[in-house]
Amino acid sequence: MYARTISMLFYMFFTCVIFNPQVKGVTIYLYVMLPLLDPGFASFALATVRRWALPLTIAVAACLISSPMAAARVISIAICVGYLMYTYARKIDYLHLWMGINVLFAIVQFIAYYADYSLAVQLGPDEVSKMLWGDSATQTNTNFYEILYFARVCGFSREAGFFSSLLAASFVLYLMQRDKTSKFVMTLYWIGLFISLSKASAVLAIFAVLYVARRQLRAIHPLVAIAIFTVTMGAIGLYMRAHGFFGVPTFAHRMGGYPFLLDARFSDIIKGVSTQQLLNDYGYLPYVHMNRAVYYVDEVTFASIPGLIIDMGLIPALILLGVLGFTASDGFVMLMGLLITATLGPTMVTSFVPLAYLICYWPRFSVWLADARARMPVPQRMRLLGRLKPVPAAPPPGHAFR
Repeated sequence: MYARTISMLFYMFFTCVIFNPQVKGVTIYLYVMLPLLDPGFASFALATVRRWALPLTIAVAACLISSPMAAARVISIAICVGYLMYTYARKIDYLHLWMGINVLFAIVQFIAYYADYSLAVQLGPDEVSKMLWGDSATQTNTNFYEILYFARVCGFSREAGFFSSLLAASFVLYLMQRDKTSKFVMTLYWIGLFISLSKASAVLAIFAVLYVARRQLRAIHPLVAIAIFTVTMGAIGLYMRAHGFFGVPTFAHRMGGYPFLLDARFSDIIKGVSTQQLLNDYGYLPYVHMNRAVYYVDEVTFASIPGLIIDMGLIPALILLGVLGFTASDGFVMLMGLLITATLGPTMVTSFVPLAYLICYWPRFSVWLADARARMPVPQRMRLLGRLKPVPAAPPPGHAFR
């Protein structure tokens, strides 16, 4: 019962990110701390230490070269991924239950948007987070507006884009976890994706295309998949810069890192570029100047792999990508993980990033889990009644005296 309670709280804070407080501009993710309260998780981690200790040590050491904060984020992600595996192995995972609760609340927001917009704003992440934490409320954005004549809402996430990414990652994981799916759960996911329409929703369309070629992609080494993803996204980023797409701040932030790798000095790429240096030395670049307000308050420059390289420096970033490439299951899941984190930094701790890494490791983990369960001794059934034995007939009266 105790382990189930910890798991329920973990998944609540994990999927309802606005329930986590913020202190001095840093969000305190309570779901990173909760697994440490479960002794069963500690036992699970110790039992599997040979599988994760060396890769995690290398990744943390690479982060310490450039940023202790990045090392802390990598450890936090590792705790989340490990706990997600642990709860699934013990059959106490509540991810899809809490995602359903999020979608139901998002439906209420969607209805309120048309019935009473002021009520929808009161149900938005800004007001809910302030109601829970006051001045310590986490950073949110009630960006309720219409796309293709339909409102987009966010449930208990920071904003609609984060909610869409979380839905996409959870939905892909749900399809990978189960041979038979529930129509009710599938319907909730589709409704949630529809009412939180975002650029991140395109992940599912790409997933459908990749799924057709999954057998060929599984044969590709994850490092090759990383290279294919980087080259493809880089070509798209250069095309968007050449054709004026970076006039929109969101495109400039998410895709601007690819052309920046060509615009920046090689010495800066080697050692990394801080947001302050980005503003001072490269503020003349249109896609940097457009997002200058973001860089004043944020420590992350760009999204995805270019952001990792620019924030940490080339050598630590390549080590991290190498660790990921050598530990991920195959090229197919590697591409899925990269797509899910394409709009954010790959070392962020927000919930859909650990889910992306879990997807990268899922095929290998599921094989390990099936083997572990097959090797478990079958419990003996307890017999409530022993086998009855015949009772000898009673001797006739006086027989003992003969």
